[in-house]
Amino acid sequence: MVNKGMSLKLQVFLLISCLTVFSFSFGLYNNISTMRDYLNEQLASHAQGAAHSLGLSISPYMNEQNLVVAETMTNVIFDSGYYQLIQFTDIDEVVQFKRTIDFPTLSVPNWFMASFPLQPPIMTSEVSDGWRLAGQLSVQSHVGISYNNLWHHAVTSLTTTFILLIITLLIAYFILKAVLRPLKTIEQQANSASKKRFITNPIIPFTTELKAVVDAMNQMIANIQRAFKEQTQLAENLAKHAYIDSLTELPNRRALLKNFESIQSTNTPQKNQFYLGLIALPSLKSINDKQGYAAGDAYIKLGANIISKQLNQITEIQLYRVSGSEFAFLSPLTEDAVKLVHKQLIDILVANKTEHDVEDGFAKYTVTCIGANESFSDTLKRLDSQLTTNPYCDKHAELILSQADNSHHTREEWAHILTHFTEYFINELKHCNQDNFELKCIPLDDFFDLLLQPVVDNQQSIMYVESFVGFKFNGESLPTLDVFSMADKLGVLLELEQAITCFIFYKLTHIKKTPIAINISNQAIQSSAFTHWLFNLYQLQQKKLPPLLYEIKESGVILSSAVTTSFINKAKELKIDIVIENFGSNLNSFHYIRNLNVDFTKLDPCFVHDIDQADTRFFVQTVTQICHGIGLKVIAAQLETPAMIGIFSNIHVDGLQGNGLYAVQNLTTLIPVTLDSSWSCTLQLSDFCPPSNHEAE
Repeated sequence: MVNKGMSLKLQVFLLISCLTVFSFSFGLYNNISTMRDYLNEQLASHAQGAAHSLGLSISPYMNEQNLVVAETMTNVIFDSGYYQLIQFTDIDEVVQFKRTIDFPTLSVPNWFMASFPLQPPIMTSEVSDGWRLAGQLSVQSHVGISYNNLWHHAVTSLTTTFILLIITLLIAYFILKAVLRPLKTIEQQANSASKKRFITNPIIPFTTELKAVVDAMNQMIANIQRAFKEQTQLAENLAKHAYIDSLTELPNRRALLKNFESIQSTNTPQKNQFYLGLIALPSLKSINDKQGYAAGDAYIKLGANIISKQLNQITEIQLYRVSGSEFAFLSPLTEDAVKLVHKQLIDILVANKTEHDVEDGFAKYTVTCIGANESFSDTLKRLDSQLTTNPYCDKHAELILSQADNSHHTREEWAHILTHFTEYFINELKHCNQDNFELKCIPLDDFFDLLLQPVVDNQQSIMYVESFVGFKFNGESLPTLDVFSMADKLGVLLELEQAITCFIFYKLTHIKKTPIAINISNQAIQSSAFTHWLFNLYQLQQKKLPPLLYEIKESGVILSSAVTTSFINKAKELKIDIVIENFGSNLNSFHYIRNLNVDFTKLDPCFVHDIDQADTRFFVQTVTQICHGIGLKVIAAQLETPAMIGIFSNIHVDGLQGNGLYAVQNLTTLIPVTLDSSWSCTLQLSDFCPPSNHEAE
């Protein structure tokens, strides 16, 4: 509570409680003190009355012969127990008789008697023998009964005071709760705003000051919502106009070109394979000529719906409309995935050829593997040639890829490789304890490499460092896409993700303070078992790790917003920041982003590589303003040239990343070989290779 602060309601209630307790305690003390003074007066009065009464009673017996009668009368009164001292002294101050009693043991606590002492006075009365003064009678009342009375009075007063105190505090609590209830909704509204959830407060307090605060907050939230809505609508309209075909609502040729260039700028021969497919509707011209353009449009929309519905069943495949009668799809695929797409497309094209009797056939298609450094126009020319000479349009068409497949491994070999990657995790790491975790992870160095690339701000300071994992087997570097694709196909994807996570956590123990981002796949986020394991592992290793960020793809958010939100909320509880990758690739980006508690958005690479276009630049600037308006930082990745870096710096993007700034670096090159495994450091930009010193791999 001290670290998080103390609520105003609690502070006020504690203040009221302290004042109330002090007031009631003082009142109780004053009550008991008043009762004590009253009892002292009663003891004095009682003793004075007894002295007068007894003095008159014994005055006839003051001669020497009858003095024993006076003493007997005194004994009778003393034995009543109400007196502590009765003494008769003659005129020569000689004590003739005296009765006293020791202070008895009482049921009253000693501390109470010490705190509230009773001091009964000794009262005197002159005794006469006729006209002659015979002596003086002294009487002191006994305090035992008075102490008992004072103690019972104190207990009763304390009980009553305590009950009144509880009732008073309860009343004060409920009054305070009612008065400050709107303040709780203001706090919730402020916390929601800090998490990018902008909601108005429907409760209007009657307290003038709080009402002014609520009205101001609601007005501010309304302005933010209106500005966000207007800018979002503008950005969506720009995106639709620039990248969406108005008839089919599919991405257009320009969007395809952007993605193609983005792929070619980041893909290398030893990494992932990408395939481009071309689908033509050959009967469009005859339909337009014979039935009119409306029928032609209907034919195009029908073809788009059928093909996109079929391709949507396979993840990461996007259909584009590139011209009047032509569609294309672009995706990173394995050879098995290409064969699956081929079979599904052939089946659907044959079925619709039979169902829709059109003059030149319903549709035909071809597909090719994109060559390294191959231009978009060259690839499209090759596809046009294939579509003319050898299109796939019947179920007997055999798939022939014009580019050689880089994968030389059979399914059995992949099973052996993935077993090699995951078996060690299952047998050794899955149930190991915290103490020997790092020791157990050392053999993972034979399977994986940890690669790092910094994200820097405009002042050339590290915002965070993104981590990547490279796969190796028997000295061979394996394509990341193929590894994950085959792991998914063979049912060991989550085990592979867990092994990779253990490896990353183990390697990150060498890094201190520098924030490190880890990529989490869509399949991992969707698995409750994996996320539970991930957060448990993080909590066990948290003290040894640097600050972490999780990078998740926008497609994962679109796939399941509820599951992704739950994952993000759990991460935020553990102080882990969140980065949304490929932001802006979906038109729904602005609808979900304001409801997620994320920290960074990383622009989709297609916008980065098309930034030299004025409308793309304006769109990115609008996106940046929208994100800044709700407290998000924007990152541009895959920056390759100084011109791109300069443009993004001028439009106030928060973070920059790419080989044009600093190249990807293997962690093993940062750890001095002369030092042992306990070595650790804070990463600096000087640890990474600038572009002038970097040679493309």
